[in-house]
Amino acid sequence: MKNKARMALIIFSLTTAVNSQTINAPVMTKSLMSVKYFSRMMGNVHQNPSRYSQVMTTISCNHPVKVMKETSKDGKEFVLYGENNWHLVNVGPYEGYIMSDYLGDKKGVCLEEEYPKFFEGLNLSITDLYYWARLYDQYVQGKSKVRQ
Repeated sequence: MKNKARMALIIFSLTTAVNSQTINAPVMTKSLMSVKYFSRMMGNVHQNPSRYSQVMTTISCNHPVKVMKETSKDGKEFVLYGENNWHLVNVGPYEGYIMSDYLGDKKGVCLEEEYPKFFEGLNLSITDLYYWARLYDQYVQGKSKVRQ
């Protein structure tokens, strides 16, 4: 009986600690900052600001995304997240993160729009698009830092 009482006390203590942390967490409000367009051939909306995080959905070139900003209770605005400057975005019913380098203010020229017959001839399924976008996530963008 003493073990059950001790276990109930531990669970109550943990629950109280979690609830107090939730209550003391800063309240953030989200608002639309702008609408941008995805500028790569394919890509993913991630659950967290990391290329290794869970994928929420896959998008293709020129897909419009709503870029959001968060404002804390004390007025601080948060627009970029993580090491590689990720934006918080809404894409359809999904909310997640896209690297800021992959977004543009205007629609660009896309392979599937420039060469639609070639692109349609590839017969890519949704699964294929997901895996190609996942592979594209792993590319390291930018210039080499190796001396030439």
